[in-house]
Amino acid sequence: MNRRVSAYVSRGLAALLGGGLLLASFGLPVTGQPVATEVSSSETAAVKICSGCHTMQIVMDTPKDYDAWHDTVQAMINRGAQGTPDEFDLVMDFLFQDMTTVDVNHADLEALMTVLHASQATAEAIMARRAARPFKDLADLESTEPGLDRAVLDTKKRMIFFQ
Repeated sequence: MNRRVSAYVSRGLAALLGGGLLLASFGLPVTGQPVATEVSSSETAAVKICSGCHTMQIVMDTPKDYDAWHDTVQAMINRGAQGTPDEFDLVMDFLFQDMTTVDVNHADLEALMTVLHASQATAEAIMARRAARPFKDLADLESTEPGLDRAVLDTKKRMIFFQ
């Protein structure tokens, strides 16, 4: 588990959001349908916890940066989000890996690795390249960094920025 997720979970934060289209691709319910009580993945944790109050499509429609997710999660806790610490840990992991935006030209190493699903070597190469010449767009990133998974980039293209 990564450092950021652990820090938020250890402070008692819980997540109450997920992603409908992404979850649908995993064969998980998108609406407030009941799900099994046993949680084994970040996606199923998000469905279990979040669908108690709203549909999963809400998050898919509004990806956010990590700080904005923190604020949203805190608001959901204040409204009574229910789950075990392990489930909240899984949901935070889901949000960070799958629903967090990233500015490739300014993100830290951990964010590049987590959000882009990149190896440490690839994330370090991105940081070295952008220090010399910032990336212009997704095509520039893809052509420069062969270690990135093109399928992941394609599914996340609306969450990847180059400012």
